[in-house]
Amino acid sequence: MKILAFAKGSLLVILSLSLFACQQQRPPENTNNNPSPSPAQETRLVLNNATLEQPNNKGQLLWKIQVDKAIYSPDQKQAELSKIKGNLYQDGKIVLQVSADKGKIYKDGESIFLQEKIIATDPRNKAVLRGEEVEWRPNEDVLIVRKNLRGNNAKLDATAKEGKYYTRQQRLELIGNIIATSKEPKLQLKTEHLFWNIGQDKVIGDRPLTMVRYKDKTVTDRVSANRAEVNLKISNVLVRENVEYRSVEPPLQVSANAVNWNYQTRLLLSNQPVRLFQYKELVTITGNQAQIDLEKEVARLKGGVQGYNDRDRSKLYAREMTWYIPNQKVEAVGNVIYEQKNPQLNVTGQRAVGTLQNNNVVVSGNPQDRVVTEIVPE
Repeated sequence: MKILAFAKGSLLVILSLSLFACQQQRPPENTNNNPSPSPAQETRLVLNNATLEQPNNKGQLLWKIQVDKAIYSPDQKQAELSKIKGNLYQDGKIVLQVSADKGKIYKDGESIFLQEKIIATDPRNKAVLRGEEVEWRPNEDVLIVRKNLRGNNAKLDATAKEGKYYTRQQRLELIGNIIATSKEPKLQLKTEHLFWNIGQDKVIGDRPLTMVRYKDKTVTDRVSANRAEVNLKISNVLVRENVEYRSVEPPLQVSANAVNWNYQTRLLLSNQPVRLFQYKELVTITGNQAQIDLEKEVARLKGGVQGYNDRDRSKLYAREMTWYIPNQKVEAVGNVIYEQKNPQLNVTGQRAVGTLQNNNVVVSGNPQDRVVTEIVPE
């Protein structure tokens, strides 16, 4: 038997059905003088090996699925499904391909609920979503994933407690216990709320977060901040608000309000006040701008630069400074001032070269200028 349509606005069932049953059992003899159930209460529609689809008011498909079995409620507005496979549509085009072991149709097709072994794939960006419970709301253009969301594509793996996939924007919102890991190079991000703009290859965190960069299985860098925007196409992260960056090798900490970090090349840029701390030699350098190349192990700072030796409290001021991190050599130019405590002296000039951790600094001036040295006796 072939069914073309139910009542107006109800689900459409197309294609031939291998088995169809419209059952109405004969009521048992009434031996207890109880009223017999009405025919509407006993009638159920059972479809086997069926193809179901739901259009909107314009005749565009909202979804089309194949099921091993569909058992409808008496009013045929709800149904229980088994072994589901099909497509979800938006503006008449496929946005998700789905499969699941179990499911339900609610509100005359306005919502589909999937359970067990769920896989949802967006053919536009190859993202795959999984979860223990999934609900599709076609009128809202959203797929809601509850309980253990897992999402991945060629560039990122992500897990969370739950999430929402906004199909029109190709954007996945992740909520709770989030771990997102880029695949090459490996960068792992942890937070409580995250947006993954899959179509743009961008990840946006608007809550406190931490990131860890790996080389093979070894941690090379750790970052914490209040906000971050990751561009997966170019392996770049803009981290903002209370940025704390720690490099394992070379041993260096970077603090700033905003840092642009390429986690492929390990290059950091900041146009805001920044503080660098070499935590083994206890040397600190601050400036208003910085470029830090951790692969070459060199940092360049501009604008009110100050170098400070925490052990001996010696200080070096300059307009610009280059710091070679492995041997701690500094080169400073522009309005140089060097101060040290033991022996106590103050030197000014136009250029300085040396190492701060052992107070070995040579200050020089231009040919037309004199170097001024002030020695303060004990």
